[in-house]
Amino acid sequence: MLLKIKALIAKIIVNDFTGKVITTLFSNKISFHNLTINISNPIIRKRIGASLYFKTYESAEVRFISKYLQNFDGNIVEFGASIGVVSSTLAKANPKAKLFSFEADSRFIPVITNNFKINKIDNANCFNEIIGASGYEFIPGEDNTMGKISKRDVVLNNMNSLSTILEKYKIQEYILVSDIEGAEYFVLSENESVFKNCPMLIMELHPIQIEDKLISVEDLKVRIQELGYSIVEQYGSNVVAKKN
Repeated sequence: MLLKIKALIAKIIVNDFTGKVITTLFSNKISFHNLTINISNPIIRKRIGASLYFKTYESAEVRFISKYLQNFDGNIVEFGASIGVVSSTLAKANPKAKLFSFEADSRFIPVITNNFKINKIDNANCFNEIIGASGYEFIPGEDNTMGKISKRDVVLNNMNSLSTILEKYKIQEYILVSDIEGAEYFVLSENESVFKNCPMLIMELHPIQIEDKLISVEDLKVRIQELGYSIVEQYGSNVVAKKN
């Protein structure tokens, strides 16, 4: 019930009109916890400004980072960096860690880089990589609604799996943070051995339709448990899972 009330309030106050007013007042530089986020790039929706200002932006992920991922000194792999808010939060909370942030949309890479610069972050780098599987097309849902995965005749060569990312960037032990609108299905479809050196997952889960089959959030949680994790906390569709 509380989640529904919060969602309703957020829907009322977080919109493009409110965001436009806020971004104008603050010259596109919005304070978010201990960060300053520049949202002047025209590809960023105005409502993002409102969600940053009212602290509703990825609130579950930010809360989980504060509670479970502080002062870690290893590798952190982040899928779905977007404009670099969660990335910057991770880097600030774990100054001795090495953060690898990956974003599928190349237009956001300079935005992320700029937000790292503004917040004096020197332990993180962002890369343009797409998580998927060759021979399949992923179509994200509008505003976190159900996405779709379908087979396609044209084979794309720019798709990466978690295992190829780890190999390409020479990452061995790591913690995974992921919000990729349903493409986490590809990540969780990997062999259990890929996760043997990953003690914790922080993931936003999304229902996904594959051909005529629906994969629910509960199905994805079962898969996380099959990979050898216990889900220690859940807020909405966001989960924290630790290796057994």
